[in-house]
Amino acid sequence: MPETQPFAPPVSTEPTDPVRQSWLFEQYKELVAAIRFLTTLPVPGSTQLFRTDGRDNRLFLGSAYFPLVGLLLAAILVLLNWIIGSFVSSLVLAALLVVTLILLSGGLHLDGLMDSCDGLFGGRSREQKLEIMRDSRVGSFGVLGGVSIILLKFALLASLDIQWLPWALLTIIPISRCMMVLAMYIFPPARPEGLGAAFRQTVTRGRLLCTVILTLVIAWFAGQLTGLALCCGAALLTWLVGKWMVAQLGGLTGDSYGTLAELMEVMLLLLWTLLHFWL
Repeated sequence: MPETQPFAPPVSTEPTDPVRQSWLFEQYKELVAAIRFLTTLPVPGSTQLFRTDGRDNRLFLGSAYFPLVGLLLAAILVLLNWIIGSFVSSLVLAALLVVTLILLSGGLHLDGLMDSCDGLFGGRSREQKLEIMRDSRVGSFGVLGGVSIILLKFALLASLDIQWLPWALLTIIPISRCMMVLAMYIFPPARPEGLGAAFRQTVTRGRLLCTVILTLVIAWFAGQLTGLALCCGAALLTWLVGKWMVAQLGGLTGDSYGTLAELMEVMLLLLWTLLHFWL
């Protein structure tokens, strides 16, 4: 009888485990970077992941996952609304939501808005505007801008019907984070050596595409046609505000991205209110 050949398993054409693990670890680093950049939430192992050394000195911003981090922030606010919404008035709830969002983001975007207001409205030349924005001290224009944004956000959240409030949060906050990535990609940096330039280098076409797809999916499931309309409106508003900032500063800075996030939240809350009033 002929000798039987030992059974040999078919050769797999799938990526090897080390390659797959490396890709998953890379995505995890991107997600952790996005959470660290946009929130104050603790992330296990984040210090080790982002230690700069000779082996890995790349900047991880995680821009592809900005909408998911926005969804996480919105989910926390929705949970807060679910826990205490029936025990407090709409005014108290709106105030708690605004304060909680500021705490969760570490006031990062609000700080950028105030610095931008000081520079854009307090300086005369482009160089003077940028120099004022570098200053860590907050001036009168910054205070007025910060107070105005908080007041508008509070009033708009308080005016929303309680049944629509969770869906508005789940739709608007991810979109506003997506617009930061869009602005990084399409507008030049104001300073070649600033944080804005460093952030922009991390936003590739693939990451932008991933961000847009995630945002559209979230907007559709949370807001349906209203969510898609808000995506279109946010893109138009981002382009208009970004063009105006570029005309004033010659480009965008890290503070500009925070400003866009705060402005988008307020503008989209207003658009949500108007759309539901008309429809």
